[in-house]
Amino acid sequence: MKRFEGNSRAPGGFYFNQKSWELVTVSGKAGVLPGTISDQYLKVPLFLMLLGAPVFGATLVMFLPFVGIALFSHAMFRKAVKPFAARSLEKAPTRVTR
Repeated sequence: MKRFEGNSRAPGGFYFNQKSWELVTVSGKAGVLPGTISDQYLKVPLFLMLLGAPVFGATLVMFLPFVGIALFSHAMFRKAVKPFAARSLEKAPTRVTR
């Protein structure tokens, strides 16, 4: 994979920003990559993008229900624990400093 700097001219294709993990597309035969010179881009081959898209899609489909269940469980746990946490804070002794 070839490396490019931000704000430089690059041939059309897909580029991966190593700093922000962003995928940038340069349309046409050539274009300018966004960002500054400190941004580093890797040119991602089209074949790799075509293979990677179904893998990322399948990963999303498989793990999205688990993420939803985990977020729901976390929210319910916090809702159930909140009254007990508020009571323990009320009963805590206060220290007077002089």
